[in-house]
Amino acid sequence: MVDFFNVRKFTLDGLSLHIPAGERVGLLGGPGCGKTTLLKLACGLLVPEDGSVQVLGMAPSDWRKDSQPVISAYFTGLPLLDRNDTVRQGFELVRCIYHIPKKKFWEEYRVLSKRLDFTAFEHEAVKELSLGQRVRAELSAVLAVRPRLLLLDEPNAGLDENGKAALCEILSERGRRGLTVVTASSDMVGIAKLCTRFALLKDGKAAFYGSGERLRSQFVPVDEMTIVFGGELPDFGDLPVVRYKIEGNRLTLFYNSNHVTAAEILKRVLTQTEVLEVKVQKPTLESMV
Repeated sequence: MVDFFNVRKFTLDGLSLHIPAGERVGLLGGPGCGKTTLLKLACGLLVPEDGSVQVLGMAPSDWRKDSQPVISAYFTGLPLLDRNDTVRQGFELVRCIYHIPKKKFWEEYRVLSKRLDFTAFEHEAVKELSLGQRVRAELSAVLAVRPRLLLLDEPNAGLDENGKAALCEILSERGRRGLTVVTASSDMVGIAKLCTRFALLKDGKAAFYGSGERLRSQFVPVDEMTIVFGGELPDFGDLPVVRYKIEGNRLTLFYNSNHVTAAEILKRVLTQTEVLEVKVQKPTLESMV
């Protein structure tokens, strides 16, 4: 679907990456690592200094000449709807730009307006909207054209929890139906729920590209197990435990899941004491990044 071949642009330095159709990819990395640059290259707002970017075998800018809406993008700080238009007027302009039949487009509009909850202010000028209201409307506008590739830069910024949940649900549904989504976000909880694959950008390249489970296993394989016991303190001295702490009858073990499993640890503990409660936690996406 999307291919980066040895791309150089700003902080990106020899980036190569293949994003298959239907994947929901999260871009990870610190400030200035090139996440937004990658998105702008993928939609044709920027062109590489060296290397090439292709979407379905064509340069992203070439898709603008096609009447079919292949690429749609949302960027924080780059207004999509004219601030002097009402929300509905802004959508009508989007419809005309993409040459989408009225019936099809407004049916999609009605669905999105209910799910992202902006029906109540659809006749208000964009400039009069709060940040959260404007984000709901603009995200709906990029979804309404039914693209094959959707690029999102900080889509959760400005959304409340209901808005985030609704957006995640919509993107997950469309992803299962073949929409390719590439998202850059500092909201690690949100991006972890949405994405099926992650690209960690570092030193201008993809330092990692794969599933969240593989990311965890490769970079931060230390899991945490908390055991509340009702008898003697168990002996776990011969287990490959990274560290531990004891607070009364609560034992917390930190262990490398590449070397020992939670089931193996629990089996050993159960032979020595009564277990009242067990909780296993894996590292969060934020701690891994």
